[in-house]
Amino acid sequence: MMELATPDAGQTAGSIPADGRRSVRRVAIPCIDADTIFDVTVEEGLFASIQPAGERADSAGPGGLADVPTLWPAYTECHAHFALPPNFDDSLDDPAIMAMQYLYHGVAHVVDMFGFPLVKAAWERSAAQATLPYPEVVHCGYAVTAMCGYDGKIGHGSEFPAPVFMLGGKHDLDVILEGNRHLGATFLKVMFTNGVEQPGGSPRFSRISPEMLAALAQVASARGISCVLDCNTRDEVMLAHHFGFRYFAHAVRDEVLSDADWQQLSGSCFVSTLSGLRPMVLRREEFLDEYGRPGFSDTQDTRNLDFVAGIDEPFGIKRNCQESRTRAVETMRQNSLAALERGMLLTGTDAGNSGCFHGYSLLGELRLLSARPDAANLPLQTVATVAGRQFFDRMAGHASPAHPLRVGAAATFNLFSRHGHAAGGLPDATLIRGIPVDRQQVVKTIQALRASPTQGKITL
Repeated sequence: MMELATPDAGQTAGSIPADGRRSVRRVAIPCIDADTIFDVTVEEGLFASIQPAGERADSAGPGGLADVPTLWPAYTECHAHFALPPNFDDSLDDPAIMAMQYLYHGVAHVVDMFGFPLVKAAWERSAAQATLPYPEVVHCGYAVTAMCGYDGKIGHGSEFPAPVFMLGGKHDLDVILEGNRHLGATFLKVMFTNGVEQPGGSPRFSRISPEMLAALAQVASARGISCVLDCNTRDEVMLAHHFGFRYFAHAVRDEVLSDADWQQLSGSCFVSTLSGLRPMVLRREEFLDEYGRPGFSDTQDTRNLDFVAGIDEPFGIKRNCQESRTRAVETMRQNSLAALERGMLLTGTDAGNSGCFHGYSLLGELRLLSARPDAANLPLQTVATVAGRQFFDRMAGHASPAHPLRVGAAATFNLFSRHGHAAGGLPDATLIRGIPVDRQQVVKTIQALRASPTQGKITL
């Protein structure tokens, strides 16, 4: 693992001081200037200096910039659910394990898209006792959805093991917003989809009416509350955009958006979330390949490997949706790549859904979005770090988020041993608020929890 150094010891010092001043020298920071080499100093957990080292990339040495270590802001997971069970046996890991799963993979910020109040007390209790720094979390409390319709269809979100607020009339809006505020929410998640995934598909859920959605937009705007909408289709996104909503929890899955569509949606952002839907269509060999990368066995419940090794056909075949879900995943990927080209993409996974794992799946998401999973992708890496962190800050209530790498900001970053590391690569070193993350200690913490009487599981 790469190590940080004291100012006098050089980049490869054998230990990291527990506090005080530390530095990284001669590193590339592509999200600031891809052609310059920097020296970075950290004091008391903050960036004390980020200075050009007096060298350009073309003078970096025999290998050029490829031989220079690279510093990026830590990853941000833009769509997760701490209270939903990602394991195939529907078990829920202890929040202390989920925190370690994110730390291991260099993720320092997580946007929880509903349900966090269910695990908040356990999270805060374990964080207070931990020797490692926990990721920061912003959350929406409980999502807002439609009432059960006269046809028996429920509002999307009601099918999950987490509470939702059902919006019946305008008089409910102040109650819902105040209730979520009391729970510590800093933004609002709105379920605005009837569940259609392909053109001509049949609705699966009841949906908030356009009139109610317009009223919600007005009340949220008046209170200065950001909203993230859960939409499946182009038409749902267009209608929500018409009412002033700009943040969408998923990429559109029913149609590939046209250039005219993207122009109309100017100012919007979409979270990719391929990893949340993809397990539905994977075959045994694809599952084993997906979960066979470094980090899975160290951080996740390995009984999941036994489970997928025993499946005989994809879940989509059993549920008669293999073709439609396969098309939906590919359409989401195409729309995500188009959003990336236009600066309208955020990276997130929908972790908490079956087979979509905290920390691990975010790096897999980046590989799914990269044209060459074994090659560097600077625009995508920038989205997963800088744009993701700024989205986190907006959801926390900051109207104009600053760049995360700046003097005076918390020193939270990942280091990679070479400049051309693959998109979604596992960091060689991670600092969270100036504190180095010992990945061996992370693994030992997870192992100890899984060896405990609870086996590292909780029941809500």
